[in-house]
Amino acid sequence: MNKLTRLIDNLSEKDLKLLKKDLETGNIEKLINRKLQEKREEDFNKVCPVCQSSIKEESLALIFGPAGLRKKASFCALDCLEYFLNKVKQTKEKRL
Repeated sequence: MNKLTRLIDNLSEKDLKLLKKDLETGNIEKLINRKLQEKREEDFNKVCPVCQSSIKEESLALIFGPAGLRKKASFCALDCLEYFLNKVKQTKEKRL
């Protein structure tokens, strides 16, 4: 909270009024929620779900799942992505 207090202390009256308006309309909450979601996605996709190795920026990403429950997985290499897809296919075949 100290960083926020220092930031607010250094704002002009005009900026404080704009900030208050954004707070009242919910824009600040939306901004914070969006940034938190981005951070969660960054943290979540740092490890390959198949081999548990660190993910580099050149990773492969897969978005899957039903429309309301989409998930994103990042893979370190093509072989891990193929392994994952084969496991998903096997799971679906067992259900049928």
